[in-house]
Amino acid sequence: MSQKRNLPSWISSRDPPHPQPESKKKPKDDADDEHNIRNAPQSSSTTTDFSKLLEGVVFVLSGFVNPERSTLRSQALAMGATYQPDWNSDSTLLICAFPNTPKFRQVQSNSGTIVSKDWIAECYTQKKLVDIEQYLLHAGKPWRKTSAPQNTTIRVEEPFSVTEVKKWARDDLTETISWLESQEEKPAPGEIKRIAAEGVLTCLQDAIDSLEQKKDVGSVTELWSFVPRVVKELGKMESSSKTENSTASKDQLCKQAKSWKKIYEAELAQKGDEEEEEAKSRRTSGVASGYDSDETVEMTEEEIEHAYRNVSVDKVEANSTPSLSLSLSSASSASSLSCPRTMGAPLPPKEANLFKLIVKSYETKQYKKGLKAADAILKKFPSHGETLSMKGLTLNCMDRKTEAYELVRHGVKNDIKSHVCWHVYGLLYRSDREYREAIKCYRNALRIDPDNLEILRDLSLLQAQMRDLSGFVETRQQLLTLKPNHRMNWIGFAVSQHLNANASKAVEILEAFEGTLEDDYPPENELCEHTEMIMYKVSLLEESGAFGKALEELHKNEPKIVDKLSYKEQEAYLLWKLGRPAEASKLYRVLLSMNPDNYRYYEGLQKCLGLYSESGQYSSDRIEKLNALYQSLSEQYTRSSAVKRIPLDFLQDERFKEAVAKYIKPLLTKGVPSLFSDLCSLYDHPRKPDILEQLVVEMEHSIRTTGSYPGSDVKEPPSTLLWTLFFLAQHYDKRGQYDAALGKIDEAIAHTPTVIDLYSVKSRIMKHAGDLTAAAALADEARCMDLADRYINSECVKRMLQADQVYISVTSAEKTAVLFTKEGDQLNSLHDMQCMWYDLASGDSYFRQGDLGRALKRFLAVEKHYSDISEDQFDFHSYCLRKMTLRSYVGMLKFEDRLHSFPYFHKAAIRAIRCYLKLHDTPKSTAEEDEMSKLAPAQKKKMKKQKKAEARAKKEAETKIEESTASGVSKSGKRNVKPVDPDPHGEKLIQVEDPMAEASKYLRLLQKHSPNSLETHLLSFEVNMRKEKFLLAFQAVKQLLKLDAENPDSHRSLVKFFLKTGSTSAPTTEAEKLRCSVLEAERPSISQLQNKSLVEANKEFLGRHEDSLVHRAAYAEMLCLLDPSKKTEAIKLIEDSTNKVVQQTNGAHGLAREWKLKDCIAVHKLLETVFLDSEAASRWKSRCAEYFPFSTHFEGKRSSVMPDSVYNSSLKSNENGDTPNHPMGQTELNDGQLEAFKSLTVST
Repeated sequence: MSQKRNLPSWISSRDPPHPQPESKKKPKDDADDEHNIRNAPQSSSTTTDFSKLLEGVVFVLSGFVNPERSTLRSQALAMGATYQPDWNSDSTLLICAFPNTPKFRQVQSNSGTIVSKDWIAECYTQKKLVDIEQYLLHAGKPWRKTSAPQNTTIRVEEPFSVTEVKKWARDDLTETISWLESQEEKPAPGEIKRIAAEGVLTCLQDAIDSLEQKKDVGSVTELWSFVPRVVKELGKMESSSKTENSTASKDQLCKQAKSWKKIYEAELAQKGDEEEEEAKSRRTSGVASGYDSDETVEMTEEEIEHAYRNVSVDKVEANSTPSLSLSLSSASSASSLSCPRTMGAPLPPKEANLFKLIVKSYETKQYKKGLKAADAILKKFPSHGETLSMKGLTLNCMDRKTEAYELVRHGVKNDIKSHVCWHVYGLLYRSDREYREAIKCYRNALRIDPDNLEILRDLSLLQAQMRDLSGFVETRQQLLTLKPNHRMNWIGFAVSQHLNANASKAVEILEAFEGTLEDDYPPENELCEHTEMIMYKVSLLEESGAFGKALEELHKNEPKIVDKLSYKEQEAYLLWKLGRPAEASKLYRVLLSMNPDNYRYYEGLQKCLGLYSESGQYSSDRIEKLNALYQSLSEQYTRSSAVKRIPLDFLQDERFKEAVAKYIKPLLTKGVPSLFSDLCSLYDHPRKPDILEQLVVEMEHSIRTTGSYPGSDVKEPPSTLLWTLFFLAQHYDKRGQYDAALGKIDEAIAHTPTVIDLYSVKSRIMKHAGDLTAAAALADEARCMDLADRYINSECVKRMLQADQVYISVTSAEKTAVLFTKEGDQLNSLHDMQCMWYDLASGDSYFRQGDLGRALKRFLAVEKHYSDISEDQFDFHSYCLRKMTLRSYVGMLKFEDRLHSFPYFHKAAIRAIRCYLKLHDTPKSTAEEDEMSKLAPAQKKKMKKQKKAEARAKKEAETKIEESTASGVSKSGKRNVKPVDPDPHGEKLIQVEDPMAEASKYLRLLQKHSPNSLETHLLSFEVNMRKEKFLLAFQAVKQLLKLDAENPDSHRSLVKFFLKTGSTSAPTTEAEKLRCSVLEAERPSISQLQNKSLVEANKEFLGRHEDSLVHRAAYAEMLCLLDPSKKTEAIKLIEDSTNKVVQQTNGAHGLAREWKLKDCIAVHKLLETVFLDSEAASRWKSRCAEYFPFSTHFEGKRSSVMPDSVYNSSLKSNENGDTPNHPMGQTELNDGQLEAFKSLTVST
């Protein structure tokens, strides 16, 4: 038997395992595979050409996702099958992941044949057509159009001349070199001829070995990706001699093959000198072909040692590991891992194949199999760096991160000159979202192997993720240089230039790429992708200001653009930008005929006609023209709601009244609950709310008396009155007339008590009126009327949290919230769903109740959601370039760049900072002592028992966590992916040593992403004053004055700052002297303090806002701060404030006053906590209880906290056994607390 070969995988991409003696015991996995192959049904196509095994099969895939989908598709195509995305009359076979997919049912109904993926895998593995019967999911019509190709018999020709055989040798060498150069991973130029010659001779030697063992030559050809001519001829001769004596024929063929081998060796030896010359040239020029020799490494020993010393220490483990895209999938199976080394020397053939098995097992997620192979190598070569690294990467996928990092570090240390080790180290960091560390590792790998495509691709993804745009451009350019025949590299380079603010350069790159395309490009199956590229190019030209060239490009490529709607939209916009409004307006009218409810088309048409205003303010002349325009459009598009709604924004007075009447009448008749939300923006106009009220009140009166609208004889259905009352209730609620609003909604409920929206609106009115308990009860009543409505359930949860009912066992918000979550750990399910409104609302509730740990837990959960959203973009960096969704991709990146400026994050960050401020101001021990000192002895004893029980429960929970973690390993070898939260109540969060440092972390995010928010700079002032960073605090004060100098908080911050800095001792250090000089130089630039003292500035502030309650309170607070002896005067100033009537409508509906409930509550807290005057606070509370009778804070006479209220009366009657009757027939609602609010009415 000849010596076993160990060639790179680009010569033999299939590399079967070397034969072993039968007596030797095989590993279990290999034995099972051999058993399956031995027992597989034999087919007549065993010796058929591998590329024609599935010829005639037209297959469709169902139920698979990438990368498995692409693998199956590639395997079937390699065996000669034809792929179709959807099932049609030409399809013959469905490859299905599991039954009952839509395609499965379609094919089953059409009597088609369905097979599992295992059949394709077995055919591909065994290189023959395996019996399909045992893999069938459904037997139907024939699964191939024609029968499998049969072997053709070729007669043995006359012996070939030596000249012909020499020509074969030269041709085989040339064709092998061409084939190698066409591969994605190819040898270095200096090695390619030698490797090609070795490959040809090795393949011929394999044929000779096969003949000597009395085996067919065909068994050799199936194992080689490229078969030389000489071996093909041997196969033909073997086929033609089947009728003769088999043993004699193989002996003759073997003799002939050996003769031809000598000719080949002599002919190919002439190329040896050239190969040696090129190898020497390669070594002197420093071109690396892998990592076989230290001479090829372009790093000095000092640089390598420095790189190793800079390897970071253990990183904090992440909660989740993203899917890895290891370059070993192609590069490792080629030049990277075809000859793995032991400290510079290649592994023996057996271990080299085992190393390939590690990589394959990692890619197919067979981690236990990979570990077994790694241990087999490390048994003989315990310091093999690349095997150690791959074992660590495999363990990382099994959630054994500590071991993984340790092994990979050992691997890098043992083979620091291996780019594979560095690449694996980078992948490890990338899986833990340590992108900066991963980039360092990738750069070290590229210093060793600068042209490794997979590492370059991975590096480009990280650079895009981290917005290292200059590095992104550089890496993408390098990828394009190495692989200019890949479209994705051209597109990626163009996108990188675009993101780097060089749109014109991106256009040049796309034009250069278009120059490489054929005239008939694109084919029909790539029209959509090519359309996207054209539209992206047009958008680049538009962004760079070349509107004319953009329009020209659009017109030139019109036949190739399949998205005609986007084409028309882009064309209309470009025409308008080019100053051709007449043509643009025609196009916008065409677009409106396609979609008359698209507001953007109306806006574009107005711009073309010169009738658009950004501010929404129009002259009377423009209003006339706009009215005429929309009159004509409404006649053309009679069923469009947009054409009727838009005029309401610019029409005035009687025309507005006429138009809004036409708009709302059919909607009230139809019963559209969202009508008020649609018209809500009109309340920002000065006179329109009054007109709306007058109009709807007239409609209500007319419907009550005549049953029809004013001026109409058509009788309206009874429900019209219901929805009119519903609208009026929301209208009065919007204007702060809560008595009138409750009157209307109660009348609507009495009219039709089964409409859920009525209870939801009444709940909202009660919330605005200040009775949060009643609001929660009403929301729960609405929820009970439709338990399958998730929105109503969520609204109920929100009301409960606002009423601080998060802890109550029966009606707790948590128990209600989890009704629509999965079984199991339901609160974690809410977290997984990224339910941010719940996190914010529950965090606010915990904060109000003093539970800072749980509050912080909720607020930081929102920050985690935003981090996850930011991380989610990683998978799209390669996907969008591959799928050519370029405009969406760039839009997504811009969205991600401003992600943290969105309201939910803004609110969560502000609330988290306030928690840290409270932790700083009142440390936990002090706060607990103060709380305990206020309790009675019996309550103190009860509190101590409760704390002991909590500590015991906590200990038991931690024990359970440890047990579940220790035993939580699945059969696949992967640990439980959902770890139990070790700090469910946030107790560790409030034990932070430096709360101000944590607050500063979130403050920096706010300053970066929300610089125009007043709260951002107000918190910056608070944090920096506590940290005594006065210059930063002064910067915050200046920003506050710039944004809103008349805001009470801006005034407070200004006075507090200069009072604090003015009362400090004389500066002693250079830094203090510098600070004082800066403040002295800057003070004259503040207009509020020019030539004025703080007392004078404070008095002047009051003069400008004498009628405003919040401004008077701010003045009073600063007056007391500047001169504590004037505390009485300050309190009197607040109490002398007048709550003026801002409007008066129908007397029966009550009055709307100037003061807002939240402002009065803030003043009450100011009197109670800052002025420390309980009597003044009590007087203020009594006064506000008259203004806000439903407020539970002020204990208004109609609020649910009063003992004689309807709420408590109903509760007492239920405790005595009286059960209220629910309008829906239910007998138990929220412990009997809900019926009170159904009958809650307002006396007029």
